[in-house]
Amino acid sequence: MTMSEALLAQVHDRLNAMDGTLQKLVNGQERLEREQIAIRQEQEEIRKEQQEIRREQQEIRKEQQEIRKEQQEIRLEQQRLRQEQDSLRAGQTEWNGIAAALLRYQKTDAKLEALTADVHQLHHEFASLKQTVDRFEQKMNSHCEQLTAQIEDIKLDLNFIAHRTVDNERIIYKLKERLFR
Repeated sequence: MTMSEALLAQVHDRLNAMDGTLQKLVNGQERLEREQIAIRQEQEEIRKEQQEIRREQQEIRKEQQEIRKEQQEIRLEQQRLRQEQDSLRAGQTEWNGIAAALLRYQKTDAKLEALTADVHQLHHEFASLKQTVDRFEQKMNSHCEQLTAQIEDIKLDLNFIAHRTVDNERIIYKLKERLFR
């Protein structure tokens, strides 16, 4: 074997080695492109999930506004009932004063019976109002329990969304790390 044949054999061996290296590089490039496509698809899914989370957050905000509105209505109703109670107490105080004056001056039996009937009527009206107030308090307590439960559910949903976002950011970080290695 002559020197030119040896040189030609070395060149041929190097070309074969370079061809193998080139093939490995092409395969590696194709694999990287496939991984990049997969990462882009995952990023698109993450974007969709984030949009869904934003929509859910908007719905939660709307629900919170509705809850606040209902609470305001309950407060207004409570205030109205308190005013009615104050008015009834004032009326009751007035009736008590009348009854005391009648007893003090010892009016006739007819007037005393009429007053007793009036006081009895007032007592029934007061008892009826008390029942109405009790029913309202029960409704208000029920609404408060429902609102508390809804707020707890919203807190749990927000915690879940926060954890989900952290998990998604971790996945993105890992994918970036793999991509840029």
